[in-house]
Amino acid sequence: MKKVSRNIDYIYFFTIKFMSLFMKLEKSDIKYLLLFFAVTLLLFLLIKKIPSILIFIGLTLLTGLIVFLNYFLQIPVDFTPVFFLSIIITSTLGFGYTFLFVILAGFIPGIFSGDFKPSVFVYLIINLLVNLASIPLNLNFITESIILSFLYGGLVVIIRSITESDFGQELFVNLITFGINIFYFWKLGEALISIFQV
Repeated sequence: MKKVSRNIDYIYFFTIKFMSLFMKLEKSDIKYLLLFFAVTLLLFLLIKKIPSILIFIGLTLLTGLIVFLNYFLQIPVDFTPVFFLSIIITSTLGFGYTFLFVILAGFIPGIFSGDFKPSVFVYLIINLLVNLASIPLNLNFITESIILSFLYGGLVVIIRSITESDFGQELFVNLITFGINIFYFWKLGEALISIFQV
């Protein structure tokens, strides 16, 4: 009990000392002191997240290159890991990073490839909506990824069947893309999540 009261006395003493020093400062000094504390806190938070941010940047650049090649070579099947990585990023870093990732890795490389179609906007919006739907889910990772891949693929097939004439081909291509996404989740998903959480 004495130790607790001694600790309270120390806290009280240092609080009074700090407050008396704080009251003696000029207004400009207080601004600089608050700025110093804010910058220190921001740096502390960033340093804690630097490994995750570096991984995010690396995956964004690699995915952007894959998306560019997919559009440039006009490959009909979407083998890019944009959807897969966006789900991983949402579950580890948050939706804000996912939005940035989808724009930087999915949208901009498509424009630079020269084969960018306006329908890609729809895919990006579907991707972001499915990512938003993934936030409240709290299932087994593989189960959740299968459900989300099915939801994403189903929405893409519905939209493409409305805008395209050949429904059978669209269904076939999207089944292949669904399989590719499931493969990514199954083989790489948990490993990437553990890397982000280090």
